[in-house]
Amino acid sequence: MRDASHAVGPQSGRVAVLCGILFLSGTGALIFETLWLRLSGLTFGNSIWAAALILSSFMAGLALGNALAASSRIRRWRPLHLYALLEVLVALFGCTIVFGLPVLGELLRPVWQVLWNYQPALLGLRFAVSFLILLMPTTAMGLTLPVLIEDPLLRQTNFGRAIGFLYGSNTLGAVAGAVLGEGYLIAAFGLRGTTLAAGLASCIAAAVALFVAKFEASASALTWQRTFPLRLDVRYRLPWRLLFVSFGTGCILLALEVIWFRFLRLYVASSSTAFAVMLAVVLGGIGLGSVLASLVHRHSARLDQFLPILLLLAAVLVLLSYWFFPSALVPASVAVFDLSWWRIMLLSTALMFPVALVSGILFPSIAASVQATVDDRMNSTGITTLFNTTGAAFGPLLASFVLLPGIGYQRSLIACAAGYALMSIVTAFAVHRPGASLKTWVLPRAPKRDVASTVLLGLWIVLILLLAIFPYRRAETHFAHASRPYETEDQGQLLARVVKRIEGTSDTWQLLRRDLMGQPYYYRLLCNAFSMSATNPPGQRYMRLFAYLPLAFRPESEDVLLICYGCGVTADALLHGPNVRRMDVVDISKEVFRLSDFYSGINHTNPLHDPRATTFIQDGRFFLQTSPRQYDIISGEPPPPKNAGSVNLYTREFFSLMKSRLKEGGIATFWLPLDQLKLNEAKAILRAFHDVFSNASVWASADENWIMMGINGPGRKVKEEEIRRLWSDPATGADLKRIGVEVPQQLGALFLMDGDEIDRMTRDVAPLTDNYPKRLSDAPWDVNANLEFAATYMEPASVTERFLRSLLISHIWPEALSGSRGTMKSLFAVRETRFLSETVGSNKLAELDLFLRGTRLRLPVLEALGSDELRLAIAQRVARETESPPLEIVPDLIAGALARRDLNEAIRLLEGQKDRGAFGVREAFLLTYLYCLNANVDKAEALAAANSALINKDSSADWLWKKLETDFGFHPPY
Repeated sequence: MRDASHAVGPQSGRVAVLCGILFLSGTGALIFETLWLRLSGLTFGNSIWAAALILSSFMAGLALGNALAASSRIRRWRPLHLYALLEVLVALFGCTIVFGLPVLGELLRPVWQVLWNYQPALLGLRFAVSFLILLMPTTAMGLTLPVLIEDPLLRQTNFGRAIGFLYGSNTLGAVAGAVLGEGYLIAAFGLRGTTLAAGLASCIAAAVALFVAKFEASASALTWQRTFPLRLDVRYRLPWRLLFVSFGTGCILLALEVIWFRFLRLYVASSSTAFAVMLAVVLGGIGLGSVLASLVHRHSARLDQFLPILLLLAAVLVLLSYWFFPSALVPASVAVFDLSWWRIMLLSTALMFPVALVSGILFPSIAASVQATVDDRMNSTGITTLFNTTGAAFGPLLASFVLLPGIGYQRSLIACAAGYALMSIVTAFAVHRPGASLKTWVLPRAPKRDVASTVLLGLWIVLILLLAIFPYRRAETHFAHASRPYETEDQGQLLARVVKRIEGTSDTWQLLRRDLMGQPYYYRLLCNAFSMSATNPPGQRYMRLFAYLPLAFRPESEDVLLICYGCGVTADALLHGPNVRRMDVVDISKEVFRLSDFYSGINHTNPLHDPRATTFIQDGRFFLQTSPRQYDIISGEPPPPKNAGSVNLYTREFFSLMKSRLKEGGIATFWLPLDQLKLNEAKAILRAFHDVFSNASVWASADENWIMMGINGPGRKVKEEEIRRLWSDPATGADLKRIGVEVPQQLGALFLMDGDEIDRMTRDVAPLTDNYPKRLSDAPWDVNANLEFAATYMEPASVTERFLRSLLISHIWPEALSGSRGTMKSLFAVRETRFLSETVGSNKLAELDLFLRGTRLRLPVLEALGSDELRLAIAQRVARETESPPLEIVPDLIAGALARRDLNEAIRLLEGQKDRGAFGVREAFLLTYLYCLNANVDKAEALAAANSALINKDSSADWLWKKLETDFGFHPPY
C-alpha cells in the first residue's frame, strides 16, 4: 500500500503538468480558430454558405489530423517531442495565416471577378483555397491530443482518467481563449497582436513539453530523430457502434449549439461579447464534464455501462433546460444591448450547461470504451476524435440548413433529444456482448446492474412523460418576448402585430404591421430581438435620403448598388432616379427578400418587381471584392455596427472597397447611427470614411440617423435645373414632399459638416480598421452625450456658417439655391426645432405657430400636431368613405387642414369635436389659437373663459395667453 501511494503522487503530478500544457494549447488554439474564421470571412465572404465552407475546411483539417493519429504509430520519436513540434507548427502557420489572409484576399480579387458569372466554380474554389490554407495548422491541432496521450509519462495512468483530464484541460483552456481574446486581447492589441499572443501560448506549451521530456527521468530516453515520426499501421477492428455514437454525439452537440445560440438571440444581443460568453459556457460545461469523468474513472475502470444512461440523461436535460428557461431574467422592457454579461451568462448556463456537462462526460467515456477494443492509446483517441469531429462538422450544417429552416428551433431541440435517445439504444447494444437484446440489458439479473437498469428505465419513463406533456406552444412565448417591445406602447396598449415569421438559415425574422383604422400604417422588420428596419415616417425619411442625396448630386446615374435591403425603402427611392437603368441589391439573408411580398399600403410598390432590379444573396463586402461592375451610386444601410459581424462593414478597408467599385465622380452614401454608438466610436467610423473619401460630408434630417456621403473624385457642380427636376417630376416630387423635403433648398439644409470639420472633430481618434475591430465596443452608448453632440451640429447659426464656407458645398451646390444667409438659417432652424421636439420635448403650440406663420412647409405643421403624410392619407381615405369621420382620425384631418393653411376647415373640425364631446385642454388651446389667427378674438376669449376650469396655469398656458395677447389683443381668462 505504501508503494502504491508513493506511485500515485508522481503519477498525479505528471498528469497535472501535461494538463497544464494542454490548457495552454487550448487557449492558443481557440484564439487562432476565432481569428482564422473572422479573417477568412473577410477573404472568402460571410454569407451562410461561405461560413459553412470555411467551417468545413477547418473541421476537415482537424479530422485529417485525427485520421493520422487513428491510423499511425509513432516511431523513433518521443511523443512529447512530436507534440512540441506540432505546437510550433500551429503557432507558425497560425500567425502566417492571420498576417497573410488580407494580402491573399487582394491577390485573389481578380480571380474572384473572373469567376463571378460562374458561381459554382467560385464556391468550389473558395472551399479549396480555404481548405489548403487551414490544412497544416488544423491537421497539427487534430494530432496534439492523441500524440500526447501516447507519451510514456501516462502509461501507468488509467486511460479513461488520463483522457478525461487531458481533454478537459484542453477544453477549459479554450474557455480562457474565448474570454481572453474577445474580452481583452483584440481590443488591446488588435487581430495581429492577438495572434502573436496565441502563438506565444502554443510556443510555451511546446517549450514546457520539451522541458518535461528532457528532465523526466522515469520516461524512456528517446531523442530527436530525422525520420518521419509517423508510420501507417492499422491492426485493429473498428468498434463501429461506439464510433457511430461518437459521431452522433458530436453531431448533436454542435447542432444544439447552433440551435441554442439562435434561441438565445431572442433575448440577447447578437454581439461578439454575447457569443463569446455563450461559447465559454458550452466549452466550460464540456471541460468540467470531462474532468468529472476522469475522477469517476479513477474509482471505476469502465464507465461504458453508464453510456446509455448518460445519453438518455442528455435527452431529458435538453427538454428540461428549455422548458425551465429563466426568461424572467430579461424583462421585455430591457433593450438587448443593455443586457449585462452576467445575465447573458446566467441565461446561457441555465439553457446549455447541463447538456454540455453530460457531453463532457460522454467523450472520455466513449474513448475509454473504444480503447478497450483498439488497445493502442493514440489510435483509440484518434479514431474516437475522428468520428466525433466529423459529426461536429455535420452538426452545424444540419441545424442551419435543414432543422431550423425546416421545423423551427423548438422542434429542432426535440429532434436532438430524440437523437440522444437513439444513441442510448445503440450504445446499449454496443457495450454488451454481441447478440444481446436490449431487454437483457435493461432487465438484467446481475445485482450490480440492477441500479443502472432501474435508472435507465426511469429515464425512459421521464423522457416519454416529458414528450407527452411538453408545452409545444412555448415557442410562441419566446417569439413574443422579442416582438413585444415593438408591439405595445408604454401603457401596454397593442399597437402592432406579427404578420409573418420566418426561422431562416441564420436568423429569426418577424415582420410587424401597425394599422390605423384597419389600413397598414407602417411595418417593422425584426431580426431576432432587434429592429433592423421600419417603414414608419422617420425611417422613410432618412432611408429615402440615402438615394435622393446622390441622385441630386449625380442626376445622370445609371447603375446603382444597394447593400442591405431592409424593408426596401431605399431601393424604391433609387428606382425613382430619372436615368437609373440597373439596380443591384445585395443582402446576406434570402429571408429579407422573401418578406418583400408581405408589405402593402398606400403608395407602396415592391421595388424587387421592377425589371431594373437584380438581387444577390451575398455578403456585401465579398460582393464588392468579386463583382466586376462599376456603379454611379453605392448606398449602404447594414445592420447596426454593434451587431456581430457588422463591424466589418464600417471599417476603412470596407470603405476602400466601396470606392474601388465607384465610377469616377460616383457617390457613396452610408448609414452612421449616432444614437447607437458611443461618441468616440462614431468618430472612429467617420475617420475611417474620410480617410478613404477626401470629399466626405455628413447630412441628416431632424434625427441621429446621420448619412455619410463620399465622392470618388472632385465631383461637379450640379445645375439648379437638374436639382429642381427632382421636384418637378410627379413621382419623385411627391416622394420628396412626403418625407419633408418640400423645396430644393431643404436638401441643402440637411447638411451637417464637410471633410474639414470631420478632420477637426476626429483629429485625436484612430479610424476603425479590420485589425482593430474592438474600437467598436459592445458597451452601451450614452444617450444624453449623443443628444448633446448631435444638437451642437444642428445649431442654426454655426451650421449655416459651415455650409456657406464649405469648399465642397461651393464646388457641388448651385449658388442660386443657397439664397441668402437668412433663408438657409431659417431652414436649418426648422430642422433644429424638430430635432429638439422629438428628443427633449417642446411646446407644441409654439412649434405650430413657428411653422404655420413663419414658413409655407407642410410636414413640420403635421408633425407638430402628431401627424404625418402617411397618417393623413389614411385618414382622408377613411373620411371619404364615411359620412361622419371617426373621432380617431379627426386630429389628423385637422392637421391636414392646417398644413394646407385652411383655417376655416380646421376650426370646423374642432368645433365638430367639441359638439361630439371629444374636447379636452389640448383641443381648447388649439381652437382658441385658431380663432385668434382667423380674426375671431371674441370667440377665442369666450371659449377660453368657458373652459377655464379645465386649464391649469403652466408654461404652455402662460406662453399661449402672452402670445395671443401680444399678437392679437387677446384678454386671458385670468
